[in-house]
Amino acid sequence: MPIAASPSSRSSAGGRALGVLAAVVLVVALVALMVNIFRGDDGTALPETSSTTTTTTVPVIVSEIFPTSVKASSQLSDRFGPENLIDGDPETRWNDDGLRGVGAWLEFTFATPVQITEIEFQNVTDDEAFRRNYKIQGYTITVNDLNVPISGRLVNSNEPQRVRVASVETYTLRIEVTTTHLAEPVDNNPPFDELALEEVRFFGVEK
Repeated sequence: MPIAASPSSRSSAGGRALGVLAAVVLVVALVALMVNIFRGDDGTALPETSSTTTTTTVPVIVSEIFPTSVKASSQLSDRFGPENLIDGDPETRWNDDGLRGVGAWLEFTFATPVQITEIEFQNVTDDEAFRRNYKIQGYTITVNDLNVPISGRLVNSNEPQRVRVASVETYTLRIEVTTTHLAEPVDNNPPFDELALEEVRFFGVEK
């Protein structure tokens, strides 16, 4: 009888296994190729294409701000007017009109809107005049752009004293005296009846 031909290697079990192995190797190679496409040469992932934005904070430069004018509730005389508070001269000062500071107020005006961050109060630097005059103790500060008054207290000292202030864009600033440090006699010299203040300085940002 005729002899049947032997099955080809493709139809044998070994051939099928070899085909499966080749298919697995091909899939692995394709996966590796795709990974390399989406990764950098050094094995790190490439950055995403979506854009990101960065914000830069501009520092606020605080400097001295100079008011254009000042008014007061009263003054002892023309020599002791409130304009002495903004003239930069340590030899001049403002005195109220013998009220011992009761109900005294000062109102400063600026030419352009300003953001005030600090106020510096300077009592009379001359030691004898400092002691013989009344000084600001309690105060209330208001600005025209905010409705919340700022209250505080100054110590009984003739060293400069800075206080924090909150404003955004203000044209005017008002200081009202609520309490005072008492005047006292010096040697044989009696105390004065007036409230005295030598200088007021402002710091912040001009708009």
